[in-house]
Amino acid sequence: MKTLFALLAACLALTSAYAETYRDPRAAEFYQQHPEFFRFAQPSDLPKDLDWKDGSEQPEFADPRAVRGGTLHQMIITTPPTLRRVGANANNGFRADLYENNDLGLLGSHPNTDEPIPGIALRWALSKDGLTAYFQLDPKARFTDGQPVTADDFFYSFYFFRSPWADADWYADFYTKEFGGITRYDDHTIAVHAPRLRPRQLEWLGDLRPTPREFFKDFGPDYLKRYNDRQQPTTGAYYVPADGFRRNHSVTLQRVKHWWAEERRFYRHRFNPDAIQHLVIREMDNAYESLMAGELDFMLIGLPRFWYGANEKPAYQLGYLTKVQFYNDIPRPPYGLYINTQKPGLDDRNVRIGLQHATDFQRVIDGFYRGDFERLNQFSEGLGQYTDPSIRARRYSPELARAAFAKAGYTQIGSDGILKDAAGRRLSFRLTFDTTDRRKMLATLIESARRCGVEYVPETLEHTTMYRKVMEKNHDICFWAWSVSSRVPAFWESHHSDNALEKLPDGRRVPKRQTNNITGIDNPELSKLIDEFRVATKEEDMIRLSFRIQNIMHEDADFIPGWRVPGYRVGHWNWVKFPESFDVRGGDEPLTYGLYWLDPAEREKTLADFRAGLKRGEPKSVVHDKHRVN
Repeated sequence: MKTLFALLAACLALTSAYAETYRDPRAAEFYQQHPEFFRFAQPSDLPKDLDWKDGSEQPEFADPRAVRGGTLHQMIITTPPTLRRVGANANNGFRADLYENNDLGLLGSHPNTDEPIPGIALRWALSKDGLTAYFQLDPKARFTDGQPVTADDFFYSFYFFRSPWADADWYADFYTKEFGGITRYDDHTIAVHAPRLRPRQLEWLGDLRPTPREFFKDFGPDYLKRYNDRQQPTTGAYYVPADGFRRNHSVTLQRVKHWWAEERRFYRHRFNPDAIQHLVIREMDNAYESLMAGELDFMLIGLPRFWYGANEKPAYQLGYLTKVQFYNDIPRPPYGLYINTQKPGLDDRNVRIGLQHATDFQRVIDGFYRGDFERLNQFSEGLGQYTDPSIRARRYSPELARAAFAKAGYTQIGSDGILKDAAGRRLSFRLTFDTTDRRKMLATLIESARRCGVEYVPETLEHTTMYRKVMEKNHDICFWAWSVSSRVPAFWESHHSDNALEKLPDGRRVPKRQTNNITGIDNPELSKLIDEFRVATKEEDMIRLSFRIQNIMHEDADFIPGWRVPGYRVGHWNWVKFPESFDVRGGDEPLTYGLYWLDPAEREKTLADFRAGLKRGEPKSVVHDKHRVN
């Protein structure tokens, strides 16, 4: 009888636990349907032999001189198509400012040492078998709408991202296959389980982020429309207020008053401005002039004509504006041309190889970028031991290009010099760029390709319009780059067949829209190796598979490597203050880690003196090369 009563009590407790996860019955039902994944326990059930860590041995990296206050004036070339975190058009260039750089997971990664540091979790421990990580959450943690962060918000992440309403195939796959389950011990203690052993297990499990249940109380089939212009609350220091999103004008991020983590080690002295205003300036030349007039506080000026041109500007000559070259050590974004292999003509590998030899990126680097950039050799570069250093970008060669095109049947030369095949089909493809300064290199690429018998038909589109076109897979060839956040390669989203094609009810296979596989590459052997890489448990196996995958990607020639940038260049007015080291090893631009601060009073005095033509000091250009990688 006692056993029966105990069983009934346990069932009632479990039902109560499910209900407590959130009053949305659909979420509770989802947890009940997957009891092997969503587990409930008591604090007394925690293993007694856990070795808890808190990251206290890691050095702080922010400057204690930093002060809070002021508004930073920045620029963006267009407002984002949506403020949603996921779903159609969410993977845009502004998302990092809204989420990745403005949110905390369970753990963070120290930007200089790559070691784990506290995030929402104050302490953590890894089980002896390496398959479970335990986390004790900071009870002070809050979302930007003031709602407390609890274990239930981490449960809700799995419900949200795996829901078809989120329209997020990559997240649905990731939150299904890359986690083995989650256990709730109390409001502020959880365990996250891995599906297998793998290197850097804490990096995988500790990156889990909570999803605000209160905000998504109306989550349903109309998610994409209902939440399109609303930023999801985060655990970060900034949020977009109700009047902060002005389409085609600006996006303003407001700092949370009394942010819950502002006195925490690793977060104090960071994220200092009261507001960050991103003004829409569609032409880089106009933005540059706004910087030189003091209307923008700082700006990335990586283009040589801006970097060197600043030397002639009064703001620099009179000592008000400082130029900084900062060398970082990060995985390199793959800048280059992405070939849509699902388009006629481009489905032939020989044509794609020919295009690689017909595209003279070295000439662009030497001329347009004055040799300041470096040639990228492959899609997965800067990933340390996971990058195969033997892979080299195919060199520009009209002879090799024409030989490859001949293998594809393009042997006849038209009256305009463009190759064509026996059926009269011309070797002509649309080359899509956005309207940023990069479009000015189109003439070089077009001319170099024409020497090889190829016609690149230029198409320049406003940034958001181009983004939508590419994500709908309507392009031939586009200039693009993906951000890279981890030194462990992520091949599935960009090169797996799952993201290339989808099967319609009538049996037809069509390009799958809104995925990162924008080349449409569909190689069964490659997909098989990617699957093996994802489930590999030993680092040596992952390295071996990574090398093989990279070589097949090189052979498939769906990506024409462009360039890599060894750091970043920025021009800033001297009322913007930085640490002595300027930034951290993993910083890809000043906003990423929020180490800078403002002096609003100095801003007013500086602008008054500048407009009066007074000299403040000598021109100043600084190089920080501590983290330079040769």
